[in-house]
Amino acid sequence: MIDFVLEMVQQVRDHYPELLRGYRTTILLTVVSMSFALGLGAVVALMRVAEFRLMRWLSAIYVEAFRNTPLLVQLYFWFFALPRLPALDTHLPLVGTIDWLLSPIHAGLIGLTLYTGAYAAEALRSGLLAVDKGQDEASRALGLTYLQTRLFVIVPQAVRVAVPLLTSIFSALFRNSALVSAIGVTELLASADKIQQQNFQTFELFAVAGVLYLSLTLPLAYASSRLERRVARVR
Repeated sequence: MIDFVLEMVQQVRDHYPELLRGYRTTILLTVVSMSFALGLGAVVALMRVAEFRLMRWLSAIYVEAFRNTPLLVQLYFWFFALPRLPALDTHLPLVGTIDWLLSPIHAGLIGLTLYTGAYAAEALRSGLLAVDKGQDEASRALGLTYLQTRLFVIVPQAVRVAVPLLTSIFSALFRNSALVSAIGVTELLASADKIQQQNFQTFELFAVAGVLYLSLTLPLAYASSRLERRVARVR
C-alpha cells in the first residue's frame, strides 16, 4: 500500500503540468456550466410555477427531456449530430451562415449547462413551492405586481431553501464533467488517460485523478450538509 501511494506521488511529480491543466479545465468547465445552469434553471423554475399553462408545459417538456436522457447521449448529440443539420444562412452581416459545428469545449459547455439546468430548475421549483402562499397573497394585497412579487419576495426565500440542493448539484456536475472527455475535451480524466497510455501506470494515474476529484467534491458535500442543517434550524 505504501509503495502504491509513493508511486502515485511520483506520477504527480512527473506529470503535474498535464494533470494541472486538466484539473483547471475541469474547474473552469464546471464553474461556467453551473453559472449558466443557475440562470437557466431560475427562468425555467419560474415558468414551472407560472399562471400560464403554456409556460408550465414548455418548461416541463424541457425538464423531463433533459433529466431523463443520459448526459453522454446529449453530449454526443451536440458534438456529433448537430453538425449534420443543414447550414442556415441568416443573411445577417455579423452572423452570416450558421453551420452548427461546435468545438469540443463548446459542445461540452452546452451539454453540461442544459443537463444541469434541468436539475437546478427542479431544485429552485421545490424552493418556490416551499414558500407559504400567504406571502404571495400579502404581497399582491400591498400592490406589488406578479413579477415584483416573484423577484423580490418569493425568489429570495426560495433560493435559501434550494441552496443545499444546488450545492449537491454543483458537486455532481464536477463528476459529470468527466464525460466530456468522450467528445475530445482534455479535462482531468482525459489528461490522466493520455498519460497512462504512454507509461501504462493505469491504476496509479486513475487513483490520482480520483483523489483530485475528491478534493473538489468532498468540500462541497460538507458544505451541502452544513447548509441543510442551517436551513432546517431557520425553519
